[in-house]
Amino acid sequence: MRKPPYSREAGVAAALLISLWATDAWAADPIPRAPSAADHATDVATPDPATLLLFSVTLDGLTLSEGLGAYGETDDPLVPVSELARLLEADLDVFPAERRIVGRLGEARRALLVDLNSGTARIAAQELHLSRQDSAVTATEIYLRVSALQKLLPLKVEVASDELALKLQARERFPIQARLDRLVRRPDGSQSNLSDQETLKVVQPYAFFTPPGMDVVLDGGLDSGARGGRSRYDIRLAGDLFWTNFQGFLASDDEGRATNARLMFQRQSLEGDLLGPLHARQISAGDTFSPGLPIGPRSVAGRGISFSTAPLDQTNIFNRIDLRGELPPGYDVELYVNDVLRSSTSQAVNGRYEFLNVPLSPGLNVLRTVTFSPRGERQEEVQVVNVGAALLRPGEARLSFGIVDQDQPLIRLRKVNSVFLGDPGVFAARGRRTVAALDFGLTPLVSLTAGVAQVPQIDGGKLGVYSLGGRTSVLGIATQLDLAWDGRGGAGASLALAGQFRRVSAVLRHAEYEDNFVDENNLAFNPRLELTRRSELTLDSSLNLRGRIVPVSMRAIRNEYTDGDYDVLAAARASSSLARVLVSAGLEYQRQDYRTARASDTLTGYVTASTFRGYRWQVRTTFDYMLVPDVRARFLTVTLDRQITDAWSLRFGLGESFDNTDAWNLLASGIYTTRYGDLALTGEYDNSVGDFRLSAQWNFGLSYNPERRGYDLTRTGPGSGGSALFNAFIDENSDGVRQASEPPAPNVGIEGGGRRGLVTDATGRVLVTGLGGGPTALLDVNLDKLDNPSVLTPPTHLQLRPRPGSVARVDFPMRPTGEVMVKVELLRDDGQKVGLSSVRVQLISEHGATVDGMTEFDGSAVFASLPIGVYRLSLETRQAEKLRMRLLQRPIIVVKGDGNFLPDVVVQVRFEPPAQETTIARAGGG
Repeated sequence: MRKPPYSREAGVAAALLISLWATDAWAADPIPRAPSAADHATDVATPDPATLLLFSVTLDGLTLSEGLGAYGETDDPLVPVSELARLLEADLDVFPAERRIVGRLGEARRALLVDLNSGTARIAAQELHLSRQDSAVTATEIYLRVSALQKLLPLKVEVASDELALKLQARERFPIQARLDRLVRRPDGSQSNLSDQETLKVVQPYAFFTPPGMDVVLDGGLDSGARGGRSRYDIRLAGDLFWTNFQGFLASDDEGRATNARLMFQRQSLEGDLLGPLHARQISAGDTFSPGLPIGPRSVAGRGISFSTAPLDQTNIFNRIDLRGELPPGYDVELYVNDVLRSSTSQAVNGRYEFLNVPLSPGLNVLRTVTFSPRGERQEEVQVVNVGAALLRPGEARLSFGIVDQDQPLIRLRKVNSVFLGDPGVFAARGRRTVAALDFGLTPLVSLTAGVAQVPQIDGGKLGVYSLGGRTSVLGIATQLDLAWDGRGGAGASLALAGQFRRVSAVLRHAEYEDNFVDENNLAFNPRLELTRRSELTLDSSLNLRGRIVPVSMRAIRNEYTDGDYDVLAAARASSSLARVLVSAGLEYQRQDYRTARASDTLTGYVTASTFRGYRWQVRTTFDYMLVPDVRARFLTVTLDRQITDAWSLRFGLGESFDNTDAWNLLASGIYTTRYGDLALTGEYDNSVGDFRLSAQWNFGLSYNPERRGYDLTRTGPGSGGSALFNAFIDENSDGVRQASEPPAPNVGIEGGGRRGLVTDATGRVLVTGLGGGPTALLDVNLDKLDNPSVLTPPTHLQLRPRPGSVARVDFPMRPTGEVMVKVELLRDDGQKVGLSSVRVQLISEHGATVDGMTEFDGSAVFASLPIGVYRLSLETRQAEKLRMRLLQRPIIVVKGDGNFLPDVVVQVRFEPPAQETTIARAGGG
């Protein structure tokens, strides 16, 4: 009996031919078969936060990212797979909860599966073994080592550990390649649209006027002492005015009289398009700060104007950094540098905290400011600064300029607190201070600096100060030389070196002065003596103590004065977690050897600890002590916060000063927290004067809601940071604009701005406050609680440029979608049907748009997130012509977007004989 032309064997062969043509399996890089994964541990490791690295990522020479967070050793780091996949636009899905990665690779759509539970990875039909050291998992990400990643993806990765760079070379074309080719051909090499597919950038132009946002603190109480009753207030407000952002502050004394005020107008631009050809990035007027020079004048406050062309998020290692921020009454703030506690304060300077001249280390610096409110809340802001030799590109110039009336506020009230924390002998002078600083890139390895300043003097005159300097890198050591002189014959010279030696980051700076030259960046410990020489050494490292990573910071300073007087300061600090307790400890040694007095030595120390006891009690304690010249306790504080309910908490505090005849004080407070602010009732007792105090404090915010055209009473945040009005709706006509007839989208979640669990209300809107005032802020959209998740949305990663007091409107149109499964079968002559894999199918909308898909091993292809409309099913033309394949049906698919599943669509294909090749070619599209 004669066999039919297309028997079972022929059908299988045809399916295999399609699979081979579609997957290019013969061209895949061979991966040797791995040994059995039975010995692979199922407990996957988590990344060590102490080994955080920030890499720049390039693909074939073009930058994809400047800050990809990785962990581990620099020669073979653990790289986040989902973040790298987004940069490459690779079709990879990462499921951290399941410890699994699935996806398709290359134009051939080769299947990829990584299963960390079994320690195996499969690329098409080939298998690879992964060891436990090759991966790490967090709640939101899976990390793989570069050495393992190269075997899974068609990439060659060069790890430049000295540059902290990942240089990718594609062995197979990625979807992003065509767009990168277009970017390379641009004359300016712009990459501005590189992340548009992943991040929705919200533009908020400056306005002539916007109603300001406000933060208010009202405090009143009774005192058993002579003062009796007391009341005070603290108001911060900000908004847009005259196409700038104005920020105001007003505070009173304990008698309710206004005593402190400040007002500043500011405009910022990340692109540097301010002041025309100067390309300034920041302009400030009012109560602002003057720029500083590397040697001589430092940055000080006063009324005036200033501008800078330097990037908003960059700094110079040798100039160090000044950190300032809002500090309401009763708040404490701690500063951690690379996880080491550097300083803390509860003293506000005109409503702000100041950490001045904070030294940084070569490489990555993580700066964390942790603010504790009187109600026990903890707010943390993180700034990552990657510092080096401060070299500019050849021909690049940066200019900073400022004119301020030193120590003079724009608005003078009855009593004005000093806005400085420095030495009064230096900053007691009143008058106009003018400073200009210029940095210029001469060659790739040499940058020059120049500065000029006019500084007021105590006698009423002014002193001119001039500086010249250069920066370079020699054998990997950042080097800076600065020379300066003033109008009365004084001069100074400073040499600074910085580098990293194995695990130790070091900065060494030495300065020489003559004829009473005043370097405000290096103030003497004794202002009555003339400083002639100063040496400073800073060392930062991480110690590995039996597997526990302990960051350590050490600093030593020696000042030498005329006539041979000198003093020395040496300090060491360390922080670590011990049994769920964060412990920080430090020692500080100081020696003063002056001719006018006997030499003295002191050695003091401190220990701080904080923890959550059973996640109910938050305990914070600080203990200061002295070891030299005698051993004694100096000060002890203990604070306990107990969360009773989500809205009600208690606080207890004890403080004892052993330096002052065992003086101590007690505090007890009850705090009620609502969305309309926080109310605290507090009782205090001080045994040193036998005084007790009862007080009530209400902290709240007022945020303007542009949708209602009125103010909303909120928690604090609108007056000191930006806000956003998020507007989610079902965009039925796909025009991106909310029509009156289009329904809202409630229960859309928003994460960011220091607020958790925010969701849109019944109108589809939610007001997000507390976004801060940094260059950028990030929000993430969560659709887990959405009633109908079958929607097509804009990018769920939002980037804003918050301004204090302003409200950015974020429209989030959500297009209804549907899902359909298409199954392609081979109809044989004997009537049997065989599912065909790797068939390229398309859905063509009534407007001509196409959606591509490919069938799996059983002949099925799932089309997800289809916008509502009418579609026609077709075969991909090129594949159909090559294989002489045609559809026997032309089904029409209607997507309604109502959240219901569409019925499966089953179609048959037939392969035409070679003799009919011409006819088939004409019908290849279906």
